[in-house]
Amino acid sequence: MTGIDAYLQRLSEELHRRFITDALIIDEVRGHLTDAVEAARSRGVDDAEYCAIELFGAPEVVGAAFAADRTRALHRILLFGACVAGLAVAYVDSRPTWDDAGVTAGTMFLLATVLGLLGPQRPWLWGLMVGLGVPGYALVRNPAGSALTLFAALMFPFAGAYLGRGIRLIARRAPQVERS
Repeated sequence: MTGIDAYLQRLSEELHRRFITDALIIDEVRGHLTDAVEAARSRGVDDAEYCAIELFGAPEVVGAAFAADRTRALHRILLFGACVAGLAVAYVDSRPTWDDAGVTAGTMFLLATVLGLLGPQRPWLWGLMVGLGVPGYALVRNPAGSALTLFAALMFPFAGAYLGRGIRLIARRAPQVERS
């Protein structure tokens, strides 16, 4: 195994740890490293592979950069969706004719589960955004009442978000079946 192959293996593991499974990234990095090695050899550098890898950066740093770039837009969309979902659930729950806490809790659980599947890096944020609307509205409406006990309702979206993250982790670790 060459130094480049070992580096690409470490980078692949780092990307996997950050929920990025795009094989094209590894191919692109391999091409850049190969070009850098050839350029270094043409300049007469003794250990061209080592120099190319050092210039490219540690796999942890490169993996973090790819992950940040890849997930920035997705997380903004998911954050907006979580806020809208939380407000919608709070709105429906605040209606005078609505009296079904089980449906409210189940809806928060399911919404947060989907968000946890789509954005497994921040399940705490999805649970918080989906779940804060209901107790927040109750606290604003009746600050002296027992609205604080409604914060226990946060356990449903938090459980859902972490379940979604767990499903994503399990699915990621499942053996991949090759398609022919």
